[in-house]
Amino acid sequence: MSDRNSAPSPPAVISVLGAGVMGQGIAQLCAQSGCRTLLYDVSSEVSHKALQNIEKSLQLRVDRGRLSASEATDTLRRLEIVSTLAALAESDLVVEAVVEDLAIKHQLIRELEQHCRPDTLLCTNTSSLSVTDIAAVAQHPERVAGLHFFNPAPVMKLIEVIQAPQTSEAVIEQLCQLARDLGKIPVVAKDSPAFVVNRCARPFYSEPLVMLAEGLADMATLDQAIQDNAGTPLGPFELMDLVGLDINLKATTTVWAAFAHHPRFAPSPAVHDRVAQGQLGRKTGRGFYDYSADRASRQQTDSPPAVANARALADQLATRQPFRVAVSDGRLAREAANNAPLLWLDQNLVSWQRHPVTLACTHSGLGAAELEQACAEAAARGVHLVPIADRPGLIAQRLAVMLEQEASRVVEEGVAPAQDIDTALRYGLNFRAGPFTLNADIDDTCAEHILERLRADDDTGRYED
Repeated sequence: MSDRNSAPSPPAVISVLGAGVMGQGIAQLCAQSGCRTLLYDVSSEVSHKALQNIEKSLQLRVDRGRLSASEATDTLRRLEIVSTLAALAESDLVVEAVVEDLAIKHQLIRELEQHCRPDTLLCTNTSSLSVTDIAAVAQHPERVAGLHFFNPAPVMKLIEVIQAPQTSEAVIEQLCQLARDLGKIPVVAKDSPAFVVNRCARPFYSEPLVMLAEGLADMATLDQAIQDNAGTPLGPFELMDLVGLDINLKATTTVWAAFAHHPRFAPSPAVHDRVAQGQLGRKTGRGFYDYSADRASRQQTDSPPAVANARALADQLATRQPFRVAVSDGRLAREAANNAPLLWLDQNLVSWQRHPVTLACTHSGLGAAELEQACAEAAARGVHLVPIADRPGLIAQRLAVMLEQEASRVVEEGVAPAQDIDTALRYGLNFRAGPFTLNADIDDTCAEHILERLRADDDTGRYED
């Protein structure tokens, strides 16, 4: 980096502390992007194992045609294992990705300030600790910021740039430019528990867990309905199994504690019990699903259903049935029925791209034969209607409203603006739409109906601010 009085230049030397999964991913990314990269870990064995893993990762990219052999060689040439913190003296930027322990991070900050220049940027990849607390021991806290990558770092497009109260605007600008130079999308957030993605994503896990506990639908139905109608790459139960239920429980518990144990963040007994039994997801062969044998995957074709959306489906079914068919307005079906038979459909909040899609429905006053006929008519159009209990917002509407509720709190607290929150969830979790975009077709009255009924039926305080 250049003199403080001149325009900052991109970091020529980036150091990464911690050679675990995140550290090695960050180091690979920086080296691939043309930066000389130093990788340090207290364990030389871990450091050299990380280098081997990076070599394998690069070779895999070469084999898949995503990287040339010469680019892989150049990347490895720019990557260097170092054994002491003193070796980081020429660093322009340091990213620590060590264990989530405040005392250890404090010790690192103190030692880095002894070895690095006064203008070296000191960044933390923490996902659960306060950047403000980490910077508290720094002699130059204005240069300390959060640089939160997502796993796997070479692939995921988002970097959260976390600004503590003492972090200078110039440092934030430099880090945003660095993110862009690395081929990433930066989202700036004020230092706050769980930042943007990990906080705004809590309802994605917690609300379906509540739905499951209510007996609203089974896991597969919830996963498929959310994936098809809320635009997520995996359903919440599939994703928890993939990431690990122990990791999910730890993240949830951390956020719950940070928000004074508010009921909306409370860990689910369904997750806690599975973790206690060692059922951690795919890595143990069992979590919410059983992976001990080949689990059949849902078969879908790469073309949309014969009907554009849930409202069009409702219109078509209504012309062929002796009862009213409509998309939910947030009320219970029995409240909206007005003593007449009603088939009440959930709402797709993203476009349908494959079929068959799973769409939840409920009803008031329909006979078994009438419901079966309606489901058959929908199936002929590429929509698998799944009858569930009569609850407000069914599945997709209810989840979307809860996602927006938390995201709105983040906006109101000044952590990040709405547009950036949408961007963060799209690129941090690969959602097709962020919470505000997802709710664009849910009117305020519908959302109010859903929230009013959920609050009325709940005695835990989960739906209260």
